[in-house]
Amino acid sequence: SSGINAEWPLRPGLKDIIQIVNESVKNVKEKSSRFIWFVDTLSAVKNNNVNKIPNYDKSDILDIQRAYKAVVKSSPNNLQLKLTDLLDAKTKGRWWLVGAAWVGVDDTKKPSKVEFDNKLLVLAKKNHMNTDVRRNVFCILMSSQDYEHCYEQMIKLNLKDKEEREIIHVTVLCALKCKTFNPYYTNVINKFCGLSKNFQITTQFSLWDRLKELDSLTFNKARNLSMLLSSLICSKTLSLSVLKVVNFTEIGNKDVEFFKELFRKMLNEPEIVITEVFGRLQPLPLESLKNGIKVFMKHFLKPELTAIEQKNMKIACKCF
Repeated sequence: SSGINAEWPLRPGLKDIIQIVNESVKNVKEKSSRFIWFVDTLSAVKNNNVNKIPNYDKSDILDIQRAYKAVVKSSPNNLQLKLTDLLDAKTKGRWWLVGAAWVGVDDTKKPSKVEFDNKLLVLAKKNHMNTDVRRNVFCILMSSQDYEHCYEQMIKLNLKDKEEREIIHVTVLCALKCKTFNPYYTNVINKFCGLSKNFQITTQFSLWDRLKELDSLTFNKARNLSMLLSSLICSKTLSLSVLKVVNFTEIGNKDVEFFKELFRKMLNEPEIVITEVFGRLQPLPLESLKNGIKVFMKHFLKPELTAIEQKNMKIACKCF
């Protein structure tokens, strides 16, 4: 189960090992129950599906992550330090140390031109990807094998600060346009938000724009937005505070259905997730949001909930 929590530098090697195992499995004639369990667990690790891993408890990992974030947040600035900077430190110097020698940026290294299939380019044009950056991001999203492969290809684009924002904007756009919600886009956003807080801020602003135009969204886009938002909140990439732009006392009928679906999905999560998600609001000075969520769930949502969901709603309301 530790493979689920492995950071990106370790994941490509793990993925190669799993592929080798899967190819070898085809030649095995007699498969014991233990053997089948082992292969299924490996596949779950590869697909990042913790629900299929028996006896997997992420509480220990969550405690470590909280401790790590507490230490990181104490630092006023996070250095954008890359592995290549460390490897080239002897020849180029250590720019991150005050007073250290440094040869400067190598302007001769330019990102290589990316080529895509004509069908992808036509699809990109159809979806109004009218800049090179948006077109490249869109084509990588559409052609990647999985979210890890997508992450690797995006990094190779060597985008600058403002250009990097397009990764989130295009991913959200694609997520909303799907006929059925695809968790792939959630995983892509989670991966980049874990890389830098800048992506997290961009995601928040992008979703705020969508929340402000809920009335103009089609049913399919509104449903996908609800699924995307709940997934990002439950994975703790975003906090419930992202809803502070919503005035729950003045929402229309269409908005009511949207938030009913959003909160109901959260209330069907495990109790530990519900406690953590709603508990993150407790220390924040957002009383109007807290009261608005409580009133909304009790007035609009409670009559439609099952007994288990009503129990989880009480747990959620006690958290803040």
